[in-house]
Amino acid sequence: MATQKTKIIWITMIVLAVAAGAIIAALQLQSPRSWKHKRKSMISKYSRMLDSNDPAERRRAVMSLGGVGDKSVVPKLLKALQDEDEKVRASALISMRAWGDKSQLDQVELLLKDKSEQVRAAAVFTAVKLGGKEKISTIKGFLKDPSTKVREQAVIAMGLFQDRSVLPDLYKALDDKEVLVQRRVIWVLTKFEGEKVVNQIRRALHSNVPMLQGDAAMALGRIKARAAVTDLIQLAGGEKLYPKRSAIMALGNIGDTRAEDVLIRALRDEQSSMRREAALALGRLGSQRAIPTLLPLLKEKQRVVRSAAAHALAKIVDAKHIGIVLKMAGDNDEYVREEAAGALGRIKGKKAIKALSKLMEDKIERVRWAVVSALGDIKDSEAKSILKRALEQEKSRWIKRRIQNVLAKINSRQKTKTGKRAPTQATPGVFMNDSTKVAAPGLKTEAALKSEKSGKQKTAEKKSGSKKK
Repeated sequence: MATQKTKIIWITMIVLAVAAGAIIAALQLQSPRSWKHKRKSMISKYSRMLDSNDPAERRRAVMSLGGVGDKSVVPKLLKALQDEDEKVRASALISMRAWGDKSQLDQVELLLKDKSEQVRAAAVFTAVKLGGKEKISTIKGFLKDPSTKVREQAVIAMGLFQDRSVLPDLYKALDDKEVLVQRRVIWVLTKFEGEKVVNQIRRALHSNVPMLQGDAAMALGRIKARAAVTDLIQLAGGEKLYPKRSAIMALGNIGDTRAEDVLIRALRDEQSSMRREAALALGRLGSQRAIPTLLPLLKEKQRVVRSAAAHALAKIVDAKHIGIVLKMAGDNDEYVREEAAGALGRIKGKKAIKALSKLMEDKIERVRWAVVSALGDIKDSEAKSILKRALEQEKSRWIKRRIQNVLAKINSRQKTKTGKRAPTQATPGVFMNDSTKVAAPGLKTEAALKSEKSGKQKTAEKKSGSKKK
């Protein structure tokens, strides 16, 4: 009886498993169709919303249609371009950028003369997006539009294709009466190269508007303009907050050692944001002169400053600064210990390995992760042993996976090294790692020698067999 019940239970389980598998397979097969159905449903829903009397609802419908992911919505968007509400027309133009093409340009360009500045601004960018470089000449005239929004969008549109023919117009736009337009010009100019471009951006460094000065500094840092280092040093020594911080960041990006003095002075600035950016900048410069001034920052109250100082020191220090790194490895701040692990991996050596072995027991996962990466960079059997022991003791899944990946890379690296061997004495001229085992001229390969030997043995066996018969 018990056996019969067991059989019934097993049969029921098998039937349920088969049924579940069939349902899952059916769902997988129907999933593409269900998404198609859902998309059609969405298009239908938003199309009905376009007939709403509420402009806000029509705006939501237009923006949603742009994100549906189907080019079939274009006719509906074209209809929305004629909506009485200016925000609906502007939203339709924005959605057209994703699905429109040159065939709809005529209807888009009609809105370049719209009374609403919001619509004209959207039409300017959409016209260039759909029409390409050919439409840039049409857009240039909008740099004189009475609306700030329109001029701003015209500047952005002119930078879409990095066409250098627009540079003279952009240089003129740097003198626009509105700061917003001038700021846009500065960032668009970073897409271009050349001494003249750099000099035009440098003009803004001497503006009376701190926002423009800061933007210009950041832009020059982005394009690594060494020609502007002297101006940036002067700005970094000033008192205006945004320009000063931007100049410090720019000097770090450029990486010119002429900036060392002003950056080291900035490590003592009253503003924590200045100390942080100065520390990071000096780290990029690799300034060993800054080490004595960076060390006290490890005891800062502000965590962002401590971590920035630790990050900088980790980049700057080398083997002769091992004492500093060992102190960092024992710091109370997890970010400092994390940076110390990276520095120890770069310094290498017995002291570094010993410190990393201790850090492998750190309570913080991010620190142990950094230790695993550091040990992977050290080409030493002891480092490999530490990783193997850690794999057995580690409780975190993601750290375990990291250790496994690092060990796999180490093993792969070792196999690559040991894969190439010198020619053996037994068979001169034959390279053991060569799958073809090509012998030097006048010499037989090992395979050929074996074949010859086995052939002789077979012949001898045949002869002995015939004699017995």
